[in-house]
Amino acid sequence: MRALVTGCGRRLGFYLCEQLVAAGWQVMGSYRSERPELDRLRDVGVELVQADFTREEEVGAVVTALAAHEDLALIIHNASAFEPQAADPAVQLAQFEQFYRVHMAAPFQLNRALAPALARQPNGGIIHITDIYIHAPAPQFAAYVATKAGAHSLAMSFARELAPAVRVNTIEPGPILFLDEHGDDWRQQVLAKTPLAREGGLEPIWQAVQMLMKNDYMTGASIRVDGGRALAVI
Repeated sequence: MRALVTGCGRRLGFYLCEQLVAAGWQVMGSYRSERPELDRLRDVGVELVQADFTREEEVGAVVTALAAHEDLALIIHNASAFEPQAADPAVQLAQFEQFYRVHMAAPFQLNRALAPALARQPNGGIIHITDIYIHAPAPQFAAYVATKAGAHSLAMSFARELAPAVRVNTIEPGPILFLDEHGDDWRQQVLAKTPLAREGGLEPIWQAVQMLMKNDYMTGASIRVDGGRALAVI
């Protein structure tokens, strides 16, 4: 079986590629920017496609690359764009367009083009990685959260449309892996409002992916993997 993981250049996407390969999957990963660590994925047999998801034609190149294979069984929409909202309204609009293209338009394009291939598999599935903050949007991240919420709605629509041949679910991460720019004060503030009081790491997301892959009676479901943080912010 073959899986497509978008946004595989670092962090969660990189980790999911490694775990899928270890589990016996053939894996294709898309990435935006070349990084030295991508050679590790190449070394274990991951087929890599460079694509800027703000460009429709480059998303199409991922579809074209997958056309050479007939065993696609899983898509994980992990590619993401993130930055705080700019002060300049003109820049805000550009940010929204970028987030929309990455979080909504590209997944829509991939789902539409690849659904027939997934439907040929006995347990074809799509997983959208969203965010717990789609339920409690913060003004300073309005465009990011709105387009992640749009990704959730998109997943639910595809879950209805593609059933029963293809299952579509989402995973909503919380504080699984802080960014390098997050200082100690910020980290402690977040963890103080997280019932499990710790950073989750990437393994819990992989566990959720495995569960969604194995449970063939789940579609249209959303799984929060957040240490309970949603209880404090929703």
